[in-house]
Amino acid sequence: MAEATAVRLLNMKLIILNFYWLITRSWLRFRGVHIGTDVKCNGFPKVKIRKGGHLIIGDEVQINAAPWANAHVVQGSTHFFVAAGATLRIGDKVGISGSRIVAIQQIEIGDGTLIGAGCLICDSDMHEIPLQSCNPIGTRPIHIREKVFIGASSIILKGVEIGSGSVVAAGSVVTKSVPPNSLVGGNPAKILKQFENH
Repeated sequence: MAEATAVRLLNMKLIILNFYWLITRSWLRFRGVHIGTDVKCNGFPKVKIRKGGHLIIGDEVQINAAPWANAHVVQGSTHFFVAAGATLRIGDKVGISGSRIVAIQQIEIGDGTLIGAGCLICDSDMHEIPLQSCNPIGTRPIHIREKVFIGASSIILKGVEIGSGSVVAAGSVVTKSVPPNSLVGGNPAKILKQFENH
């Protein structure tokens, strides 16, 4: 009897969750997102796409955008900003928790990558350096390859490529490209270890 009740409750929970995920997928499409199949949004991410910008989300992606969705999502929602003419492409089976991704030119996130809570990924300095100078604003694409793990509260800056299978330790600031199968950490991030190819 108790097992049958537990099964019924589980089935009801799955029905509710699937309906909820259907609503969030529909909401993302309404916001102009090109979205794949079986995407799960726990909470409603904040999405801003300027005219001519493209946000593309692959299949089986999970986005945790609410404090109840992940113990580390203490700051709330996941944010996506895509500037006019820019592209933010998120591959298949990617997981993102409570992070901000700002694409002024181009950001690509490879299949199977996981992005921990409180991260910032931004492909631009967002202002001239030094301030109030006539220098152009520095902007260069970011490429995060397949099966990368980015630890909580890390920052990935413009022009960085992170190779497949690499790990970014929590709280790191990545200013330079990372070779495949590497562990990097610190501010600025440095290579701490090389993994064997797998």
